Amino acid sequence: MRHIILAAVSSIALAAPTMTALAQTAVAAPAATNPLLGDWITDPQGVPPYGMIKAADYQPALDSALAEARQELSAITRVRSAPTFANTIEALERAGLRYQAISAAFFNVAGADATPEIQAAEEPISAMLTDFSNAMMLDPALFARVDAVYRQRASLGLSPEQTRLLEETHRRFVRAGAALAPEQRARVAEINAEMSKLGVAFGQKLLADQKASSVILTEAEMAGIPAGAKAAAAKAAADAGQPGYLITATRSAVEPFLTTATNRAAREKVFKAFDNRGANANDNNTAAIIRRMLELRIERAKLMGAATHADFVLEDSMAKTPEAAMDLLMQIYRPALERAKEEEAALRSLAAVDGVTDIEAWDWRFYAEKERARRYNLDEAELKQYFPLDGMVAALMETTGRLYGITFVERPDLPVYAPGVKAWEIREADGTVVGLFFADWFARPTKRPGAWMNSLRDQSALLGYKAVVVNNCNFTQPAPGERATISLDDAETLFHEFGHALHGLFSQVRYPSLSGTAVSRDFVELPSQIHEHWISEPSILRAHAKNAAGEPIPEAMLASLLEARTFNQGFVTVQQISSAILDMQLHQMTSVPTDFDAVAWEKAQLTALGVPEAVGMRHRLAHFSHIFDGGYSAGYYAYSWAEAMDADGFEAFKESGDLFNPVLAAKLRREVLARGNTRDPAESYIAFRGRLPNADALLENRGLK
Repeated sequence: MRHIILAAVSSIALAAPTMTALAQTAVAAPAATNPLLGDWITDPQGVPPYGMIKAADYQPALDSALAEARQELSAITRVRSAPTFANTIEALERAGLRYQAISAAFFNVAGADATPEIQAAEEPISAMLTDFSNAMMLDPALFARVDAVYRQRASLGLSPEQTRLLEETHRRFVRAGAALAPEQRARVAEINAEMSKLGVAFGQKLLADQKASSVILTEAEMAGIPAGAKAAAAKAAADAGQPGYLITATRSAVEPFLTTATNRAAREKVFKAFDNRGANANDNNTAAIIRRMLELRIERAKLMGAATHADFVLEDSMAKTPEAAMDLLMQIYRPALERAKEEEAALRSLAAVDGVTDIEAWDWRFYAEKERARRYNLDEAELKQYFPLDGMVAALMETTGRLYGITFVERPDLPVYAPGVKAWEIREADGTVVGLFFADWFARPTKRPGAWMNSLRDQSALLGYKAVVVNNCNFTQPAPGERATISLDDAETLFHEFGHALHGLFSQVRYPSLSGTAVSRDFVELPSQIHEHWISEPSILRAHAKNAAGEPIPEAMLASLLEARTFNQGFVTVQQISSAILDMQLHQMTSVPTDFDAVAWEKAQLTALGVPEAVGMRHRLAHFSHIFDGGYSAGYYAYSWAEAMDADGFEAFKESGDLFNPVLAAKLRREVLARGNTRDPAESYIAFRGRLPNADALLENRGLK
């Protein structure tokens, strides 16, 4: 059972009840009028009936679905015959399907369109799911059956995938605390419940502070901003009932502003509003949540027999240990820091012409863009007109079509959860349906920051399911009548998230618990990051990077753009790697001082690392949702670990002389994208590349070698 618990929780009883006891207290199903409880009319695709669902429908639907799941799990423990793979492990894969579907439908909306009604439902729903997860994973009778099958595994004649499922199922129970003494199991359940509640609170505080940190600017403060971006900011202000121009505190809005705004005071205002999210002296400050989460993570790790939370997390990863992860991070960080210092010196000379003696964090992007324009004859505003969103989506479709032979067939008939969301059916060249893909490109006040992929349904041959996946981004909405344009970095994000989507769509496994992206954190980013490389392929850009008149990007501009790909990589890399290092250091703590101050601790660590103040972290702790509301605690290093693989993996295509080599693409699909978690991820990578990578290709890819 690949059960869905996405952040959240409430306190629960000291002793986790058994599934049998839970089944006896199951609540009655609500009225059949609830659209989530009937047969979804969108089946067999498995799309939630979003057009019919109200926020008030989710909680009663889950009440009923969880009662059904409890009965299904209780039936497994009541089987009189001895535990077998079929009546225990495979039975778990078939249990809880309704609640998983409803949970996926809810959390998809909770991340992308968290209206006040959805937010109000999030904490009680998360609490229900965490209570259910605790009861299931800590049920002695259920674990006894799983453990009995596990102990016989060598004599059961299982297939490799069945063996992997058995081992992974047993591992999940053990890592959840099922093998602990009763009082320890009860404490783990309490910790899980409180952490889930804290995760919801962190996400909601961050979203509220993001809204509160939007900045209203005057005409003078918008000096240097391109006309299209100004029009979009004016519309955003008007929509908020404000005069002037509104810059939302999202990366997709702030970074372009910092790059082009000539008013230094306005840059400072916008940067500080964005950078201080979660650290302001208001009700949305996240410091107390961070401190309590650290205490709970440390306590749980000790209960599980691990030295630290980082040790506990990395047991279930390719890296295996915090030391191995830190070793890779430092191999990247040291040359990146040297490059960042060189970059800062160059920018300081450029800024001196404007009378700016010290480069501040709000100055870096502005002067870096000036230096890039000087060095490569590039103008960001002029360049952006050749990157329309619809053109980049077409580039994405052509790329995946050339690599894998798939086609996109738009499905406007499918229900969506918010205006502007689009749906496609993904098909093989012979017309066979692979799965469904939903795209939600634009920012909205109710959407959490960042970009991500959700799964509404995991592929499974056992259940006859095809994948249904969603990509979310936070691109800026254009003004009425204007084209949506994005940057090359945004286009990379577009490709990145669709790489995750392909991981889900191309999955070819039997069991849902092993499907698609159900792999370790430091492997899950490989499919997404390797897919980014194709947006820089000249033939793709020549075909799709076109301005409003349909004119392709000029060859000189294209050549300069590609030449500039490694420009400013010291800054970019130090920002990312310092975030990963602090995440790992934070979660190697063995205790939390009573006066722990996340802001002060962060500053001390950055000083010790020698991170220039003008560079800083990509994600400050106060708003680091990856590690406090996103499942990446002690795992942000995974992006760099995966980058070592993606750079090396893409090198295989370059070595072949054909970036769209069909044989290699088929091998990547077969050995990596289709495999899910049916074998150790290192085996999957070796099956594709022939060996494991090191940091060399990564450093070369970033121009740091």
